[in-house]
Amino acid sequence: MGNIVNEWYETKKNVDEMVHWEKPKLKKWELAVTKFFPAEAKILDVGCGLGREAFVLSDMGYKVKGIDISQEVIDQVVPFSVQKGYDIPFSVYDGHKLPFEADSFDVVIIWAQTFGLLYGNEYKHEFLLECKRVLTNGGLLSYSAHDYRFLMENYKNVMKGRKFYPYADTELYWETFEPDELMAFAKDAGYTLILCEKGEIYIPEDGTILHCLCRK
Repeated sequence: MGNIVNEWYETKKNVDEMVHWEKPKLKKWELAVTKFFPAEAKILDVGCGLGREAFVLSDMGYKVKGIDISQEVIDQVVPFSVQKGYDIPFSVYDGHKLPFEADSFDVVIIWAQTFGLLYGNEYKHEFLLECKRVLTNGGLLSYSAHDYRFLMENYKNVMKGRKFYPYADTELYWETFEPDELMAFAKDAGYTLILCEKGEIYIPEDGTILHCLCRK
């Protein structure tokens, strides 16, 4: 990931603002996707942040490992996880190479905003191949991204072309997508597409995101 992303997530003030603990829950679309996951699956949570998805998936009986590009994020989530009684390994990675052997995971998730921070098509293509490497044969990849049409209809003032700028006075942005574009990444990397759809977050007012589920 580029320097813009690294600098944002290494800034303690920005990470501090991510902290909230109300018993975490999965978004509606995330919960729907987990119905495809094998029982007790080994899951790699890419861009784990402060652990919302990892904690809930662990509660559901999955074996989760979380990785993030930000040392500041990992420095906060590790003691937070211990404090809450979880035994989830969290570690830093370089944003490109996954520090695991081939065939290590049954599921890889790239949820929340992470996919839109993999700037450029070549980067995303190479990263999906890297995810494929660490997946077991028949393993699942689930990834999500911002819905270009929804943002243009509701947040046009913070859109510049296909880039979504949610924070004032910063260069950080998320790439946005149409469904066919999101599907193309999976197909180009040699995955078998299971579904690609708009998913509800929590309530209708939150809008929708796009997400794909595919198989190695």
